[in-house]
Parts: sequence; structure tokens; C-alpha cells
Amino acid sequence: MPGAPDIPGCAIKKQRSLASVHTSSSTFTFRTSCSSQLVIQSFNLANHYLSAMGKEDMLLYWASGSPPCMRVMIALEEKGFNGYSQKRLDFSKKEHKTDEVLAINPRGELPTFRDGDVTLSESYGIIHYLQHRYPDSGTNLLPGDAVQQGLVLQRYYEASGALYPKVRDYFTAAFNKETPEEEFKKKGEALLKEVAIFDGYLGKSTFAAGDVFSMADVELLTTLVLLTRQELKLEGRFDNLLAYWNRNKDRPSVVASYPPHFKTSDSPKFMANV
Repeated sequence: MPGAPDIPGCAIKKQRSLASVHTSSSTFTFRTSCSSQLVIQSFNLANHYLSAMGKEDMLLYWASGSPPCMRVMIALEEKGFNGYSQKRLDFSKKEHKTDEVLAINPRGELPTFRDGDVTLSESYGIIHYLQHRYPDSGTNLLPGDAVQQGLVLQRYYEASGALYPKVRDYFTAAFNKETPEEEFKKKGEALLKEVAIFDGYLGKSTFAAGDVFSMADVELLTTLVLLTRQELKLEGRFDNLLAYWNRNKDRPSVVASYPPHFKTSDSPKFMANV
């Protein structure tokens, strides 16, 4: 680790104190010449080095357009790991079933993520891991307050367990030309019902679970990328959700994780008439 830079504002004293700064994976020890101010600055410096070291050991296998990959990429960006290594794979070429991927993920699924000796392949597990392994790096995706944390987790699992499955079900029906019209209609109605619930939430808060960005927003924004790509009409129906999207669509983490092929190919517009 390179030498720590001088920290201004602390006069040298004859009596020195020893301060240990603990992180989730390492302990950094600093000999300081002043108390609380230098301990706090040393703590921030320690987390800076921890984040930098973590970034060097990270590798993400991903595919363009995959919602699970997208949510992990948003989380990585939010946590400040925008320089992580990555390998884009092509589902159509079965690149996710190569020996390289199967060696670390027997299911051959994406995303597959490595951080040093840690390997994870479920997007929700990866997001939780990033937050708890690097709690002080970048955006705090899960607040420590019990009430706020409960709300974030509720919205997070509502978006992943209720809203996203309705989107996935509708897409599946749209791709299947043999889907009966009545069933197709019911799936559309079920989707709109879930979208309306989140529109109501966003009429009362700036973000998905309150007034700060959290892992609930990671999930919701991933789904909104899909909905807007398929041209679901929000204006005049879900204006709170539309305003939320307009506030966050240019957020650096969303821009960085936006599927590359979405930018160069036409949308099927599956939801234009929902």
C-alpha cells in the first residue's frame, strides 16, 4: 500500500496515540498525533485503499440486456468500483457455458462475479455482498437504521419479487406467438397493477424507499430500463414514475450499465399498447 499522504490540520504532539481502523476485510493501523479528527480522516483513507484494492481483484462476466447483470453493474458503479474488470459474453453463442465460466459457476449463468477468492453468481447475493463487504465505499445502499433498512428491503423485494416477474411474464407471453389473447391481456393488466403501486410509492418519496438512493433503486431502475425500452406509456398514467425515471436516467451508474445493444438496435415495442 503506498504511503499515506499528509493530513492537514493536526499539530505534532509529544504524546502520541495509536488508532486502529477496522474494515470488513482488513485492519489498518495509523499512528496519529491528534485524536478524533485524524482518526476519522484515517478511517476514510483506509476505506479508499480498501476500495482500490478490491477493484483490482474484481471480475464480472455479463451479457448485454440481462436484467440480473444490469442490476449488479449499477451496484458496482454506485459502490465506486467503476474500474472493475469485466468480460462481456454472448448468450446466443453459448459463451456463458464455456469451461472458463463453468469452472467457477457450474450452472453457467450470468452474472458471475469474482472478488479475489470470493465467487458469486446470484445478482441479489452480489449486491448484498458489495454493500456489506464495502459498507463505506461509494453509495450506502442499505441504511443502518432499522426502520429505514426495513423499508429499503421491503421495496427491494417488492420490486424484485412482484414487479420484475410481471415484466418477465409479459415479455415471455409477447415472444410466444401462441399465447392466447385473453391470457396476454391478463398479463398486461397484472403488470400495470404493479407499476401503479410503485407510482404511488414515488408520489410520497424521492427515491424508491425514502429520500436517499438505495438498493431498492438499483432494482427499480433496472426494471425501468426495460419498461422504457419497450415503450410502456408512463405519461398521463404513471407520472410519478416518469418523473423518477427522468431524474435518474442520466445517473452515472445507470448510464454506465445501460445495455450496449439497446443503443444500436430497434426496440420491439412490446409494451407500446399495454
